[in-house]
Amino acid sequence: MDAFRELRAYLVPLVRAPGSPSQGPALSRVNDLARSAPPAPRAVPGADGTLVRRLDGPPGRDALIGAVARDAVDLLTDPAARASLRQCEGDNCPIVYVDASRGRRRRWCSSEICGNRERVARHRRRTAALTRA
Repeated sequence: MDAFRELRAYLVPLVRAPGSPSQGPALSRVNDLARSAPPAPRAVPGADGTLVRRLDGPPGRDALIGAVARDAVDLLTDPAARASLRQCEGDNCPIVYVDASRGRRRRWCSSEICGNRERVARHRRRTAALTRA
């Protein structure tokens, strides 16, 4: 679990502060992690006899971290995907997400969590304003 947290810590400056001086060491480490061998796929007969893809055994931790790091490299180097990165507008929410919504106007990482908290806070502010008036 610590290795995944380490990867996340290195991704933070790459996502939030592109072009900053702290990006060099973080970029180097993410690239190093992305070099690990991916889980190997192999073709095997499926239930109906057609070939299906399966992993050649369970992937190890390094392979999983490498897959996540490679996905991050793909995301950070794709201008369209990079332009869709958004910071959650929820109070004290550190989550960054890819906004794939229609109209690209999503505001929260989760409508059920951060969005609901914002709606409840807005309702409380309106209710408090009405009781003071």
